[in-house]
Amino acid sequence: MGLRIALLYNLKHEAQESDDDPPDLLAELDSASTIEAIREALLQAGYEVSCLEGTPAALFPLTHGSFDLAFNICEGYKGRNREAHIPALLEMIGLPYSGSDVLTLAISLDKPTTKKILLHEGVPTPRFQVFYDPASPLDRALTFPLIVKPAHEGSSMGISSNSRVDDEVALRRQIDFICRSYKQPALVEQFVAGREFTIGIIGNGADVSTLPIMEIDFSRVPGSANNMYTYQFKKEWTARENSLCPAPLDEAVATFMRHLALRAFAALGYRDFARVDFRLSEDGSPYVIEVNPLPGLAPGYSDFPVSAEASGIAYTQLIALLVETALRRVRGIIC
Repeated sequence: MGLRIALLYNLKHEAQESDDDPPDLLAELDSASTIEAIREALLQAGYEVSCLEGTPAALFPLTHGSFDLAFNICEGYKGRNREAHIPALLEMIGLPYSGSDVLTLAISLDKPTTKKILLHEGVPTPRFQVFYDPASPLDRALTFPLIVKPAHEGSSMGISSNSRVDDEVALRRQIDFICRSYKQPALVEQFVAGREFTIGIIGNGADVSTLPIMEIDFSRVPGSANNMYTYQFKKEWTARENSLCPAPLDEAVATFMRHLALRAFAALGYRDFARVDFRLSEDGSPYVIEVNPLPGLAPGYSDFPVSAEASGIAYTQLIALLVETALRRVRGIIC
């Protein structure tokens, strides 16, 4: 009989709680088809699988289910620490789980804190300023164009063609939009004009490696996307159809980007797997623009499994590999 795995997730629901909610409120959550694909992959790998929605109601079955491991992809529903809610519960009851731990998950969803750590560790990331209201003066170190993001979101939430701003009027308007719509501070960054890439990472300790570098291909999407990996882009165009993987890069640049991705992975305390996103400036300098300890796993759609596919790792193999990676860590088998 195979090991017992609790598959923990948060489902995307079509209805929004309020008319005041932003249209991408549920962007991070998973579809039923993704959950079914992961479940099937786990079953094919020989595991017993129980699917549980990541809510407080999961506490009883998790405590009494005699599980060997939780495969956690919960994004959470509320608050800037939401990705850490279920892992905290798992730690409380002593059930090991895949992926990063409570502290790393909480830090990663707080973009300003993440950027401070990256800068401290010498990982280049664009200059930034946090705005709690649109009237605050702009730091003189920042020059237009700039990009405005929610400070505590992922999955390109709050990112649209309006996010790039070229003057004070647009800046103040977008900061006001973020603060009102997402009820959180706005992160304003120096906009890096150039190509965009993402790098998936799997492993722990010395036994860690990168997947092929993926470049986001803006050439076949409408100009309204403004050459940015927006929420609309991710919703309407799949990674498989609108990416170049492996990315056409000079090998020296590719090696340096992989090095920076692994440094970011280590600096933030990631475990098992993650994804690091870059912009390559016009002068060829790479900057980390996003980090994600819970990259999407929708087969044929999300960046992470599409990158794995480019390296010859089929979807069912990828899910099995992520479980094996977590089990090796839990059992102390790390090179």
